[in-house]
Amino acid sequence: PVYEYNARNREVYFPANSGWYDFYSGKFIEGGKALTVDAPYERIPLYVRAGAIIPYGEDMQYTNEKPDELITLYVYAGADGQFTLYEDESTNYNYEKGAYSTIPFTYNDQTRTLTIGERKGEFPGMLNQRKFNVVVVDKSNSQGFDMKAKGQMVDYNGSLQTVKL
Repeated sequence: PVYEYNARNREVYFPANSGWYDFYSGKFIEGGKALTVDAPYERIPLYVRAGAIIPYGEDMQYTNEKPDELITLYVYAGADGQFTLYEDESTNYNYEKGAYSTIPFTYNDQTRTLTIGERKGEFPGMLNQRKFNVVVVDKSNSQGFDMKAKGQMVDYNGSLQTVKL
């Protein structure tokens, strides 16, 4: 964030050994350098490391609202990555008794494949069928964040799946 009065930009260092994507534009930035970036009043500079897998769903007004069957996954190419989606009832402490599920995701940058692992665990009200909208962001596809972005649709039933991106 900007921490000087009236400033609308700031210097940001992008760590080496990784590439970085501007969250809002999808523009790729090589690591290992510092840049002066825009920091307008209405948003802070935000960058995503290459290899990140970030899930997004529709806004929910309360925790036990109907679960969203569609989750958009942004996969930021340029490095291998992994992520585990954790879900539970959201309204009690049953997760302490094992009432939750996890789904592992692994991205292989060399083969450009996303492996959606086998779901582990279960809980009352869990969605057995789910859809993932996989949006790939890479150097040639500067896709900024957009909840309506169209990607590759994947129907998931809890079993291991490999998706070529």
